[in-house]
Amino acid sequence: MKAQDTNAKAADKKPAPLVFVVDDSEPLAEMIKVFLTDAGYNVRVFSHPLQALAVMESRKEKPLLLISDYRMPGINGLELIHRCKLIDPGLKVIAASANILDEELEKYPFQPDKVLPKPYTTADLLQMVHSLLSE
Repeated sequence: MKAQDTNAKAADKKPAPLVFVVDDSEPLAEMIKVFLTDAGYNVRVFSHPLQALAVMESRKEKPLLLISDYRMPGINGLELIHRCKLIDPGLKVIAASANILDEELEKYPFQPDKVLPKPYTTADLLQMVHSLLSE
């Protein structure tokens, strides 16, 4: 293959979509990162929701998708989603939890695009990520 062909293919390649994963269980967040990275996504992991919020507020990085646990220290996942949607209303969001109640969801004007009930399979997660980012 010629150098021009290689350069043209590299230029045609879009950068991998940036996904923020927020979960206070660092091993789970790292496992999600490995899985999504293998699927072609650029993933940034946060073990505390306020860390992710600070990066969103700085606007130095612009994720296309936020995957957030619900029960975390500091602020819960729905509060994080609400604040992130105020910064970027177009941000796609998956709330992953074993126990989000409809009453909790109704308290927030910004809703997650999808709720992924725990426990979930990696296939369920990947299907949800693909469907949201292809919209």
